[in-house]
Amino acid sequence: MEKHSKVIQKMAQVIPFSQTGDFYFEKALQAFEEEESDKALKYLTRANKENARNPQLLTNVGVALTERGDYQDANELFLHVIHHMDDTLGSCYYYIANSYAHLGLFEESKKYAMYYIEHFPNGDLFRSATDLLDLLSIDVDEEDEEPKNQLGDMLIIKQEQAKRLLEATNFEEAVDLLTEIIDEYPEFWSAYNNLALAYFYLNKIDEAMDLLNEVLEKNPGNLHALCNQLIFYYYCHKHKEVEELTDGLSRVYPMSFEHRYKLGATFALIGQYKLSYRWLKKLYTQGFQGDNSFHYWLSYASYYTGREAFAKEMWKLALEDVPDKEGEEPWRISQKAAKVFQSKVDITAKKKCATKNVHDQLYSLYMAKKLPEQQRLLLLEEIKSSIHMSTLLDEVYTYVWQDKHHVIFEVADVIELEMESQTESDIQDLLSFWFYVYVQVYKQSYDFQHVNVNAWAAAVSYIWAKEQNQSITQADAAKQYSISAATVRKYSKIVNTLLN
Repeated sequence: MEKHSKVIQKMAQVIPFSQTGDFYFEKALQAFEEEESDKALKYLTRANKENARNPQLLTNVGVALTERGDYQDANELFLHVIHHMDDTLGSCYYYIANSYAHLGLFEESKKYAMYYIEHFPNGDLFRSATDLLDLLSIDVDEEDEEPKNQLGDMLIIKQEQAKRLLEATNFEEAVDLLTEIIDEYPEFWSAYNNLALAYFYLNKIDEAMDLLNEVLEKNPGNLHALCNQLIFYYYCHKHKEVEELTDGLSRVYPMSFEHRYKLGATFALIGQYKLSYRWLKKLYTQGFQGDNSFHYWLSYASYYTGREAFAKEMWKLALEDVPDKEGEEPWRISQKAAKVFQSKVDITAKKKCATKNVHDQLYSLYMAKKLPEQQRLLLLEEIKSSIHMSTLLDEVYTYVWQDKHHVIFEVADVIELEMESQTESDIQDLLSFWFYVYVQVYKQSYDFQHVNVNAWAAAVSYIWAKEQNQSITQADAAKQYSISAATVRKYSKIVNTLLN
């Protein structure tokens, strides 16, 4: 498509929107006239800051990115404008078509060019759109270009598939698909970075690190790879590397919105909230919405930099994005209380790991599961060397690492909830007893599908209480766990059989 690169190199007619932003807007136009697109982009970004959530100015920033050749970043902005701000801003559809054409994704380009022609027949860019469509049609008709078109479309499809697999925590399938993408597109660095993340969540740290090193060797300065590398160093307790890379990234000033978000989210994830707030708040004032975690991280960065009111405002938006995050508010417990809780969990988990008993090590993983993601992964990496990995422990460790639900923890949660009025020592003993029972379930290959969680919790609690010489009947256990006495009796027999 290089031969058609001059089809569009001009901005649509634009109008300044406020006195505050006029100065920077005019400076941007002057920079464009002087063909200084880098300077123009800086001025447009500043103008947009003064006119938050203004779709036309965001579009202008996207055009500036196009001038720089950052077509993928530009399209993210254009798509954001039409999907979240103003779907009647016709120029965006043309600019998207133009960017896709430069990326070699001709069928996608054709689709957006046709949309512009059909819906904006009086638009300023109508002639440019028809010229582009004519050129695209020539390319599509050329026999030697057809495989490239098909590959471009397939890349888009596979990208979306891989993204959905990662979001659904289907990491093994994501690895297969991303490996396939890399084989077909050996310089598509986004696939490498996503594959590294998939390996990381499969607890294949070495493979993840090797992949990032490969990206940085072939594409030095790749910001996504550097951010992922910082995250991996952080969870692997490589403190010196974390400090050095954090220092280096703190001096980076990315121009694309995607890179700014990646940087801000990364800093938040490793607890560098001041650096995180710098980027995330800047994006917010520029109308950026990001993915489902944008408001989540902005809320955390705001709260831990002393901006509690704004943090609460952002948290409301975070819950609109991801309702199941309710209960994870950064102010729910103070930093001091959070550290006390984490310390308590750490001590218990490490103590249980030290025994080398499988049921105790299951208990340590259960304790790790209670922590937020950042602290959970740090603790898991720390206790990993102490865990005597077996098929069972490896399976459960992976579940906890990926923050997936495991049925043994569901039973433990029910037990802990119903026993909250008991002493901490009794609760720990009962939970240890449950994990010991589950080890027997696993060893004896007992069918544990379609589990009645309350029934197992009630039976284990009943048998443990009897062994402690506590006064309890099966009817008492049934009432406590909201099931029938007959069910308690049935499952108590199963537990006794497993233990004998």
